[in-house]
This record gives sequence, C-alpha cells and structure tokens, in this order.
Amino acid sequence: MVLPQRVNGKARIDYTQDTLFGPLAKHAECQVSLQHTPDWLVLDVFQPLPEDLQDAQTVVFALEGRRTSAVVKDRQRLADHSLRLELETQ
Repeated sequence: MVLPQRVNGKARIDYTQDTLFGPLAKHAECQVSLQHTPDWLVLDVFQPLPEDLQDAQTVVFALEGRRTSAVVKDRQRLADHSLRLELETQ
C-alpha cells in the first residue's frame, strides 16, 4: 500500500469567485500542505488566509516550482481555522 505524499510550503494561490458581474480574480500567499490522492488533491491552507478563499471556484497554485490548476469540489473549515480544499485538476 502506497500512502499519499504530502508536500508542505508557502504557495501563491490565484483563485476566482463567481459574482453577479462575472468571475473575480484574486490571489494570496499562504502556508499550505498538499496531499495527492488517486482521485484528487487535498490542499490545506493555514492561517493567516483570506476569508473569501473559502468561496473560491477555481484555484491555480505554485508549490515547489510546479504550477497546478484545479476546480474546487469541496471545502471545509477545520478546528484550527485552516481551510481544506478538495480539488480536481484540470
């Protein structure tokens, strides 16, 4: 059994939110932990983080020199106030 690999570091996250006036592009730099699973990616974003990141529809992030583009499939606030995003890569 191969356990999913976790990558930790600081990442620039570009994200979009749907608004009445169309998609709104934003970005933030945050400490993250990325876990690869067979079907999706799990991105944990730690404090401090922008409050509106939990409303993101799509994200593009760069971590360890690798750029990833994904659609947010699920989101969850954790007990330590971090944010867990389940992502499907594009």
